[in-house]
Amino acid sequence: MTGEPRQPVDTRTLAVVAFSATGGAFIEYYDFFIYGYAAASAFPAIFFPRLPPTQALLFSFLAFGAGFPARLFGAFLFGHFGDRIGRKFSFMVNLSIVGATTCLTGLLPGYAKLGIAAPILLVVLRIVQGIGLGGEFGGASSLLGEFAAQRRRRAFWMSLANLGVPLGTMSASVVLLVMSKTFATSGWRVAMLLSVVIVIPVLLARYKFADSPLFEQLKQADKLAALPSFGVLKHYPRSVILLALFAAFGGMGGYVAGTYFISFMRFAGIPLATTAAILIFAKVGTLLGVLVSGPAADFCKRRLTACIAIGLATLLSYPLTLSVLSRRIALVTLLEILISFFGTGIVIGLVPILACESFPTKFRYSGSGISFNLAGLLSGMIAPSLLAGLIGQDVFHKWYYVPIVYGFYGAVAILALRFMRETCDLKLEDLDQAEPALRTVRT
Repeated sequence: MTGEPRQPVDTRTLAVVAFSATGGAFIEYYDFFIYGYAAASAFPAIFFPRLPPTQALLFSFLAFGAGFPARLFGAFLFGHFGDRIGRKFSFMVNLSIVGATTCLTGLLPGYAKLGIAAPILLVVLRIVQGIGLGGEFGGASSLLGEFAAQRRRRAFWMSLANLGVPLGTMSASVVLLVMSKTFATSGWRVAMLLSVVIVIPVLLARYKFADSPLFEQLKQADKLAALPSFGVLKHYPRSVILLALFAAFGGMGGYVAGTYFISFMRFAGIPLATTAAILIFAKVGTLLGVLVSGPAADFCKRRLTACIAIGLATLLSYPLTLSVLSRRIALVTLLEILISFFGTGIVIGLVPILACESFPTKFRYSGSGISFNLAGLLSGMIAPSLLAGLIGQDVFHKWYYVPIVYGFYGAVAILALRFMRETCDLKLEDLDQAEPALRTVRT
């Protein structure tokens, strides 16, 4: 097997792959954050009505967090098939699962009709949705990285694997704003059912493209890994752990802003409609951050760009929290945009770049997916629930936990970067040629 794809990939093909990857992430994170917004505003009263308000909110966030271990399982599952059968197959199945479970959640009756079965079914659907979500990032980052492998500025194309994240969350915020008066009662159901409109065209787009040249070469040479999801943990555990610790910072910022901070602002006296508008502007910052991350990674190198972004976002979390408590809406909006630009946008734009450049082709889907979803477990499952438990409704006296959490995640992420190699000048084909001799399987 040679390190070069058989034919150069043209820009049109890359654009189709980028659209498919972006569209999938758009749908998945739209669904994901609609669920998060519902957990913050609707689920306590609908699914946990017999609990005190603080406990009901905590259980709602725990239901939201149940999807994160499932995402990690989904990364194992879809990573196995993505590295064995092909990126395209896994890429289509995971999206179908997310769309179906989101619609079923939107139709699920509450505690008043089903009793204890309602919150149980809510968690079950959340877990299945998480399994589907677990297969998205590995496929998107692998396909974009491998199709763009020969591009001089491949970092830009690879960063687009997460462009759908701000687009999806922004759309979720728009829906929250439009339905702010009814969202906590029935609007969240309508918002979930709307995802069907988007799922179908993206599935059709995915059906039309083929697997990447690098993967096809590996498949034709009979050099696919027998158990890629386990093999990547055996041969590349350091890369998986370091990437997860780094990506957890971007995940923490996004999930805290998109879920817990809705409650924090409400307890500080900021109306839900105003919060939704702030979140929309913040996601514009995230979107710009993702678009800037690729060029910045080439200009400043990967690790330096990441350290600067994490440091600035961590410092800005302190004035942001104080501005929320003083209800200075213009300042809150500005600081949310800046934190989202640096701490979420640039960081999550760098994650697929570093993920693609850390694993050889036979482990790329598995390694990327497991790292990213382990990061989600470390951030999204822990941070919102932790802040909800530590602060509760007493935001005016316990606000300091917000910058403390930012500082902790930031320090861990920068430490992880310290042990990661700079991959700016690396060729993806070199990873395949330099990897250790591993057991392979004919498919």
